[in-house]
Amino acid sequence: MGLAKSLAVLGLAVLLGVSQFSFGCCCVFGSQSKALVFLAYSPYWFQFFKGNNWTAVARDLELIKSMGFDGVRIHYEYVVELGLVERLLDYTQRLGLKVIWSTHATYWNIKFPTRDFPNETIVQSYKAELRVIANASSKYSHVLYVSVFYPIPFPEVAGITYEECLQRINSTEFNDAITDIVAYVKSFGVKCAVESEGIPRDFPVNFIENADGYFIQPFSTRKDDIDAQHILDYAAYFEKSGKKVFIGEYGFRMWKPAHHWDFGMVSCEAAKAELIKQYFDFASSRFEIITYFAMYDGDGGWGLVNDDGTLRLSGWSASQWFRDREKALETERLLNYMRMGVIAEIVVIVILAVFTVLNYKRVKALQNQWCGKHPRMGDACIDWKVLAEQMVHRPVSCRDFGFPNFVGS
Repeated sequence: MGLAKSLAVLGLAVLLGVSQFSFGCCCVFGSQSKALVFLAYSPYWFQFFKGNNWTAVARDLELIKSMGFDGVRIHYEYVVELGLVERLLDYTQRLGLKVIWSTHATYWNIKFPTRDFPNETIVQSYKAELRVIANASSKYSHVLYVSVFYPIPFPEVAGITYEECLQRINSTEFNDAITDIVAYVKSFGVKCAVESEGIPRDFPVNFIENADGYFIQPFSTRKDDIDAQHILDYAAYFEKSGKKVFIGEYGFRMWKPAHHWDFGMVSCEAAKAELIKQYFDFASSRFEIITYFAMYDGDGGWGLVNDDGTLRLSGWSASQWFRDREKALETERLLNYMRMGVIAEIVVIVILAVFTVLNYKRVKALQNQWCGKHPRMGDACIDWKVLAEQMVHRPVSCRDFGFPNFVGS
């Protein structure tokens, strides 16, 4: 075989080996990917009524990290007013927590009536706060998204009819205003997603073309059940946009304010603790980002943590899920490293085998040439196949290997 042809065949063998090795690397590093799990946190729920208590906020963030969450979804109310934006971003970066900002033009009907959106006062006030958040976030790589809510004027809260609500959310004025707000956030170099609180079959919103994705809130409509099909149906509506869909809010509660819908309801803390693990298992296998709502109760019994910072049974359950996840990932990483080692060995064997076959005649010629130059070692330059056949019929002698027999042998 010519040298050029030998090199070509050897090159193919090397290419095969490299492809196998790359496949092994993909198995190792690709299999380690996981959904990012966030915990919704509103500094104002626990801190605003006690004053600007940064020590307590920092302690909350540390607890979120120690529980195992990958990130914190910060509800933005009053964080600009309290001067917490930069401090929140700096501290979450130091802790290794990802950040998503949850924002709403009217503070969920608290600062302004949601039915008045998008008048100029609401839009400009909203942009003023978004300017501070987006500008600061542009300096931090751990901020994944600013989420802009569709400010849906729900009839029960806004005091309008269902038909009026649908007319507003489908109006050109409403959707142009959201598109403009999304563009404003993105002008700072920050990703901006749009989020809907309304079940799509009841409140079908329009897609926003310049959005980077969609957050959904598929709270269970069935008591003591994660309502998996509802999650999938909710997501399917927004997946038609061609954009990525994430879970922005989802949780369980044992009580609710009188004006709230009956969603996310559970019968007891033990049921809540079990359902959280089921939700994490199901959602983390289907979405890149999921969220549990929330750290504290706020406006319902959602919390994983008591007001004094101790974990509830549901909080311990969530923490255990993260520990189990880490153990499973460690086991998977170990198995994949072992697989990659086996693949590397196969690659080496293939290359050596191909090289040997291609150069057999040359090696044989060198062997004969060496034997010719060392006649005293001629007995060592033997045909090993013939020698093996001879050994079957007679005792093995040292002379068979080119050495004199020892005395008495």
